[in-house]
Amino acid sequence: MKKRLVLLVIAALLLVVCIYWGGYRINGLSAARANSFVPKDSILLDQVDYNWGTVYIFNSNEKPITAISNKKLGFLWVSRASTFFFHNNDPVKTIGGTTIADEEEQATVFSVIVNDPEVTLLEVGPEGERQRKNVVLGEPITFSWNKTINWFDLTPNALNQEGKLLYEYRYAEPNFTKLEELKWYPI
Repeated sequence: MKKRLVLLVIAALLLVVCIYWGGYRINGLSAARANSFVPKDSILLDQVDYNWGTVYIFNSNEKPITAISNKKLGFLWVSRASTFFFHNNDPVKTIGGTTIADEEEQATVFSVIVNDPEVTLLEVGPEGERQRKNVVLGEPITFSWNKTINWFDLTPNALNQEGKLLYEYRYAEPNFTKLEELKWYPI
């Protein structure tokens, strides 16, 4: 009887260790931080909750990164996907975002920080589902949808108080797609 209990405890401990090494955690944030692509010095800036999981927006000295944590096995979470952006000193910068296109898990998230006092409004999204949000300087402004939206259909714009377009999110040149050049450009 005692031998069976010891074997059961050892088996349970091995199971817990294997689950932990597999990246599974008790909550979404700890699963996102366990994602090997999320730098250890990352600071959580924002999050968007869905019924299937959570999208976390982080910043670090290395890069801004978005990690997706999924609920698994009822009470465990795991983060196997992430996207990153490039640091820049632009007055309007994208700090996170992702598009998820699974059958059961769909989402689009786009997050921006504005440091230009002229910008008072951000407008993001496709026709018919466009969202407008007021700007709080230096704070993340996050847009989210419960469906997959093509990144190029978001057409993000930064406007002033009169509604004049000040910045648009795009590549520097329409036919030249260098990832570092996908950012906010003044009009």
